Amino acid sequence: MLLLYTVLLYATTVLISGCEPNSIADPFFSTELGATSLYKLERHTTDGMEETRHGWTNLIIQKSNSNISIDRRNLNNHQETYKISNNGVFLAEKSRDKFLMPRNLQKNDTWQTSVYATALQTSQPPWEKTLRPLITVPMVNRVLSVNEDIWVANNLYKDCVLVESVGNAEIALASFIGNIKVTISSKTWFARNIGIVKQETREFTDSDIIKSGNATLTLLSYSK
Repeated sequence: MLLLYTVLLYATTVLISGCEPNSIADPFFSTELGATSLYKLERHTTDGMEETRHGWTNLIIQKSNSNISIDRRNLNNHQETYKISNNGVFLAEKSRDKFLMPRNLQKNDTWQTSVYATALQTSQPPWEKTLRPLITVPMVNRVLSVNEDIWVANNLYKDCVLVESVGNAEIALASFIGNIKVTISSKTWFARNIGIVKQETREFTDSDIIKSGNATLTLLSYSK
């Protein structure tokens, strides 16, 4: 999901929640067996607009006294495992679980993660093929509101959490260009018991070669 195009995040700060994971489902992450989400991702780059589909299905839900484990299959048949504990929501990986967000989001909560730039792309000269640089940007996330109402794909989602994320990084784009500065800002709406329903991302650089891009992730359908 989330982050579906972005959402590989590293933990640096964890906000602690006092709820038992097995006593109540996480309010902003789907833990229903068989739940399925379908998203539309629109990317606007220097090459124009690209639209793709992303989605997932909850295949296995395992609960213990202290954790919930969710196995998901994406549209491309890739499977991922998410873990929910008192420490937050994590994406499970072999070397290290990656922190996504606190378990219960409250207004003004802040935490740090990192994301990949996804909307910086160009095939203009001097390149003969598409340049899509791999850039990791550390982000600071903050909950702006916990009672946002938003229409998404003709559906009204009430009392959503709105999270604002901002980050900066400097990378070497190419030997003849040198270092460039990259800024990413995004707003993400989380609906209760579903997760992300919409995310708007803007990416900028101080380079004339690959200047900016933006991406919008929209939930088209959710069923369980």
